[in-house]
Amino acid sequence: MLHRWFSETGSGSRLTRPASNTIPQPPEPISLALPSSAEPFIKYSDAFVDRGYTKSDIFLHPDFISDDEHDLLVRSCNKKLKRLASTYEMGHFDKRINNYRECSVSAWLPHKRGVAGRVSQAMDRAVDPDPVDLPDRPSNGKSSGWSTVGKYDGQIRHILDRVWDLFPASFTWLPPHILDLHEDGEILPHVDNPEYSGFVVGGLCLLGPAVSTFKHVDDPSVRVDVLLSPKSLYFMTNRIRYQFTHEITVDPNQRAWMGQPVAKARRISLMFRDAKEPEGGWSSLVSAATPR
Repeated sequence: MLHRWFSETGSGSRLTRPASNTIPQPPEPISLALPSSAEPFIKYSDAFVDRGYTKSDIFLHPDFISDDEHDLLVRSCNKKLKRLASTYEMGHFDKRINNYRECSVSAWLPHKRGVAGRVSQAMDRAVDPDPVDLPDRPSNGKSSGWSTVGKYDGQIRHILDRVWDLFPASFTWLPPHILDLHEDGEILPHVDNPEYSGFVVGGLCLLGPAVSTFKHVDDPSVRVDVLLSPKSLYFMTNRIRYQFTHEITVDPNQRAWMGQPVAKARRISLMFRDAKEPEGGWSSLVSAATPR
């Protein structure tokens, strides 16, 4: 489930910036190099540039996956959605997303990259790298690091590993999250609640294109517009993560790129979030779970 940050005042609502002491801070700024191929797909406002914001805080990699990989992920996401979220929801509990369906896929997260693996390490237990065989286990017989097996899980893991490998090995990840937005669906401006995730959020874009807009919570003239085309990978990092709202609107004035309308279409985003480490470190979870 997605958790977004907002507060209500009267009959309307207003966005609330998370308190600075609640925002997860990475030990060092996250650095992802923007490929030159991203330039035609990102527009920075003059205010964004003039005030010295870092362009690469919005990371975009067009054509991160191949056509075959895209089609495999679409088929696999559709199967998961059919079983776990068969109907579109008209409204989310936080009132920030409409006409959508979503589910998490813990089977696609390797044990060593998730919270369970960190807790095992904190308990000085060996992290079981591969309890079961996978269809495409490498010929050298080494562990592949996956705890469940499905017909295509072995292929999917190679795609998702390329995403996680963009970040330091110290990152701990939540299970991948499938967000399916109907062609008439929209995501209203919001800032994610820092209680539920860490330094970064991003997604692999499947099916239809969309324009995503990022605006500073205190000054909407400081903004970035990104054309999210199928097969692209994006991430929000550093100051963009909690100082900017993000949205995907049905407003035709905003659903345009280079003067041309972007047609409404169903889109799937396979989303990635790192886990927020507890104040006492992962070992604190061990202490909390140990009987007294």
